[in-house]
Amino acid sequence: MTNHQSLLRNLHTFNIAAQQMSFTLAAKKLHLTQGAISHRIKVLEGELGFNLFVRGTRKLVLTEEGERFQRTLSKSLSTIFGEIEDINNADLYGQINIGTSPAFASDWLIPRINDFKLRYPKFNLNIFSQEEQDFHNNQLDIAIYYGENELKDMYRQRMFGEKYIPVCTPEYAKKHRIFEDGLDSLHRINFIHALGSDAWQRWIKHFNLDVNLFNQFYCVSHREMGVKCALSDVGVSMGRLHFVSDYINSGELVAPYPSMETDLGYELLCPLGTEKRPKVRTFIQWIEGQLD
Repeated sequence: MTNHQSLLRNLHTFNIAAQQMSFTLAAKKLHLTQGAISHRIKVLEGELGFNLFVRGTRKLVLTEEGERFQRTLSKSLSTIFGEIEDINNADLYGQINIGTSPAFASDWLIPRINDFKLRYPKFNLNIFSQEEQDFHNNQLDIAIYYGENELKDMYRQRMFGEKYIPVCTPEYAKKHRIFEDGLDSLHRINFIHALGSDAWQRWIKHFNLDVNLFNQFYCVSHREMGVKCALSDVGVSMGRLHFVSDYINSGELVAPYPSMETDLGYELLCPLGTEKRPKVRTFIQWIEGQLD
């Protein structure tokens, strides 16, 4: 591996081919021929001493060694290109990739994002709204998670905690005499559950109540859908205070039952060390300003 310039070129070519999983698409992106891409990969495999792609299949497939190598390479190249971008963009412009859940994006981030645009007009934002984020494959700069996670080597900053609070419309509360009968009304309401969430179960246990949560219920795939059901008089949904407080303040929803504190909260994360990069630090400081 004596020709470092050639090696770096071939490494970049492999990374693009692995991301696209197509020599044809990689060739278009790099403005090369498909043959040139194939030649560079073969040269790189010879220098590395192991195969990167499985030969003889119709669909481009990475070998086990290729997958392992690509994960490390993608992370390294992302860091290198990020540093180059920050050096070249000292006057704060460029691109920031942000990952978060659909609910957090729609209910908290997007309603505030116009302020970021006004303050930093030269930045472009990519917002990826998925329940789980892959920093390296999605080339994320920042992610915002709720609750615990297993990611290692991360800079973490707690944004805010959370409360669980049952909500319904005033009309639903009146129809089922919830305010008059208090907790006894739990035996006749329709519970709205979110798939994969045990918030109602924890709430019942917290207040030591003997209530069948699945006598009358609806179940939806996402928490925000549960709130929409509550807004449509379907039943009582378990909301997170930060995302239902506007509905409560406007009178569209009421909170007829007590809220429950939780130790979980929203955390801002980025790969350790990148929090010092100008563009990442700019976004973190903007978030801090929004929290203030």
